[in-house]
Amino acid sequence: MRKIRLVPDRPFHTKCEIAIIDVTDGERRRGRITAEYARSDIEQLKKQGMDYDGAMAYFREMIDDVVRYYILSDWECVEGYDETMEIIASHVKPYYEQ
Repeated sequence: MRKIRLVPDRPFHTKCEIAIIDVTDGERRRGRITAEYARSDIEQLKKQGMDYDGAMAYFREMIDDVVRYYILSDWECVEGYDETMEIIASHVKPYYEQ
């Protein structure tokens, strides 16, 4: 199982870039994830019937799928997952509070 660290860049109003760092055998950059949460992105999720919890589950699954694509193996996040999800939540939640 690979050990992964997620490193979010400074978030923008509409997206956040997240670096995927493999720390299993030293540090090695494996890829990048773009979490897009602009109004139009969230409106599409709402049209699919997703509430706030569903939208957050969507972003978790998206991150998991992208990391698995780059790693091609099972993985566990040793750092940065909670921080990444907090950034996404802080931008997604206002669209569900309107």
